[in-house]
Amino acid sequence: MTMIPQGGPIHRFILQTFATTGQAPTLEAIQARFDLASLDEADTRLRDLEERGCIHRKEGDRLVTHAYPFSNEPTPHRVSLADGPQVYAMCAIDALGMPFMLKRDAQIHSECTQCQDEVTVHIQHEWLTQHSPAGLVVWFPTVQGSCVAATDLCPSVNFFCSATHLDQWRAAHPEKQGEQLSLELALAGGRNVFEPLLQDVA
Repeated sequence: MTMIPQGGPIHRFILQTFATTGQAPTLEAIQARFDLASLDEADTRLRDLEERGCIHRKEGDRLVTHAYPFSNEPTPHRVSLADGPQVYAMCAIDALGMPFMLKRDAQIHSECTQCQDEVTVHIQHEWLTQHSPAGLVVWFPTVQGSCVAATDLCPSVNFFCSATHLDQWRAAHPEKQGEQLSLELALAGGRNVFEPLLQDVA
């Protein structure tokens, strides 16, 4: 799984803004928070974070579209944070890693990619306490060569309510390569990727 680099104070501010408001900060908010000379300077700082793989923006758009694990656009993966907003996660593993990054309880609501039935995962005190359905698994695709995670990887990292439904989906999409992850393995992967991002923040 791709590790996300720590991007310094502005990166942390973006992640914390998502966690408290459910949305990305504006360029104006970044400029004001860090006393930057202009919006162009704020844009330059974001361009640096994008080049380092900390965030992603749509071409021609200066607003942050994605700051792993958060999405500024709706996705199938909704995370209700304790004492906070509902936020969108980039993918299933991002959703699972978010509570560990933020050190907050969370309820994850998503859907099975095959049947569209709801799936839920509850994490409390950094433990998986409840999930439904019982046979929940995650599909992690194989990506050849370098990629932009936001567009090339994340859309395919999804929940399936059972291994049987994943097998049915794979049979209908023989061109897709990847592996099935147990919920526990996907949870560990999400924790490993995202927990370090805010470790140095009090």
